[in-house]
Amino acid sequence: MTTAKFVNEIKVVDPDSNDEVELSIFKHENGGMFAIDSSYIDQVLPDDGSCYIPDPFDTYSPDNMYNSIEGCKLTGI
Repeated sequence: MTTAKFVNEIKVVDPDSNDEVELSIFKHENGGMFAIDSSYIDQVLPDDGSCYIPDPFDTYSPDNMYNSIEGCKLTGI
């Protein structure tokens, strides 16, 4: 299990809908950074504040490259 720490939230324009979307930016423990739609986090964030997502920097199963083997805990949100 890896962790990623919340850094900031930014607004961008969705190229399909032309609506503003809020993205949460995270710093991964391996040094990389990634962003995820903040509304998704609101939907999956339980009351205790522990949010887990598939690790975007993880190795993938050779049978299905879209299934992450490990999870990533989002912290600081």
